[in-house]
Amino acid sequence: MKNILVNKIKFKGIHAKMVVVIATVAIASTFLCGCEYFDIDELLKTFDLSDYDYDDSTFLESDETASEDKEAADEAAEEGSDSLDSGISSKIKDPENFDFSSFYKKFFDTDTDGDVKKVREAAGLTDENLKKVMKEQEGNYAYDKLTEAGRTLYAELYLVLTKESEEVYVSTTSEQAIDIVFNYLMIDHPEIFWVEGYSFKRYTVGDVTEKMAFSGQYTYDLKEVAQRKKKIDKYVNECISGAPSSGDDYLKIKYIYEYIIAKTDYVSGAPDNQNICSVFIGGESVCSGYAKATQYLLNKLGIECITVSGTVDTRTTSDAKHSWNLVQCNGKYYYIDTTWGDSSYQTVSSDSENVTNLPRVNYEYLCVTTENILSNHKFSDVIALPECNSMADNYYVREGAYFNNDDLEHVRELFDRRYSEGSENVTIKCATEDVYNLLLDKLVSKGAVFDYLRGGYDKDNKKNVRYTTFEETKTIIFWL
Repeated sequence: MKNILVNKIKFKGIHAKMVVVIATVAIASTFLCGCEYFDIDELLKTFDLSDYDYDDSTFLESDETASEDKEAADEAAEEGSDSLDSGISSKIKDPENFDFSSFYKKFFDTDTDGDVKKVREAAGLTDENLKKVMKEQEGNYAYDKLTEAGRTLYAELYLVLTKESEEVYVSTTSEQAIDIVFNYLMIDHPEIFWVEGYSFKRYTVGDVTEKMAFSGQYTYDLKEVAQRKKKIDKYVNECISGAPSSGDDYLKIKYIYEYIIAKTDYVSGAPDNQNICSVFIGGESVCSGYAKATQYLLNKLGIECITVSGTVDTRTTSDAKHSWNLVQCNGKYYYIDTTWGDSSYQTVSSDSENVTNLPRVNYEYLCVTTENILSNHKFSDVIALPECNSMADNYYVREGAYFNNDDLEHVRELFDRRYSEGSENVTIKCATEDVYNLLLDKLVSKGAVFDYLRGGYDKDNKKNVRYTTFEETKTIIFWL
């Protein structure tokens, strides 16, 4: 929470005081992911917030504190870091079952002067428009998890943000409800790149909140947004034009994974690195940009995909904030991490001991299970995620590079296929540690790999073979 101030207004003929609380909230943890982590617990402790326990009085702070917070936020934004967090959604244990109806405010009947209605209509929040938006949102992953009241608020915020409206009265009196729905809206819509957070005004009489007015925090005006959309469309159209026409989702997902990696470099200080502009316009980004761009392109191809937030453990850091994707492939859910698939990330972050021996595209995180991703990723609790347990469309399974045993004939077939494809390497993914050790022993220690290598490699004249091993992921790469 940032820039919070309180004004008291006296109304003629009324002895009670109307209190207007203005709060600005940085975009939530789901989206601020530049692979740096800021623990929100101390911030929550400062405001005395936990789960559903919110006391209005805790939102008061001095102008000096607010100014310091804003400076810190600005510095973090300039550096492309992810140290900003609203501190609300990350502490909600079960947002899907949040009782939005308890905070659904029927203030329209008491709007005697018509002020609320006028403000809403000016922003396009008419019954007709709301119904249209709600119909259009059906099928979106996050939207479908909301109650009817939550979906109404979702449609209201959508209209406000897409029109860049300010101080629009919404149908809730709960900042929690706004925070949940705002997060869900942004999960479904990576194309809304010009929003970095939101603010609200809470109008109270006594201890009762009478109404709330919502505003987005906009990085670009609508004219600039339109200009950027044209540049984004050019990139997207070029990309989509080369996408496989097959009905096989896997081929489309692999294509987008490879396309983004080929066209993007991991740069921690890249402009707009929290949104799709960094990838589609600048060609440089961090994990949040990679994930949102992946989601946007796959959605364009008709594939369900959302951006997932959480933390990761690497060789150099633990609990580093990160973003990746949940994707539905041929009817099953999987996780993909385009950022970690890009060797430029590994090079910059030094998260691999073998940086110089990495392929340009690392397929270790293309269509993996929940168990696989949890080996070094941790999910936030912003939104419920399915259990991904299918290996049917895992990259190594689909490419015939997944080994359940130490069958060397399988190895020979893989080498022959990679040579015919003109590949730069042969990557072997082992199902278990035992298989990994057996194959490593046979191929390297006992020299069986020389039976499959071409171009002067043979057992009698053993030219040095270059290979890289990753014990943690049970992967062996032979360079051709």
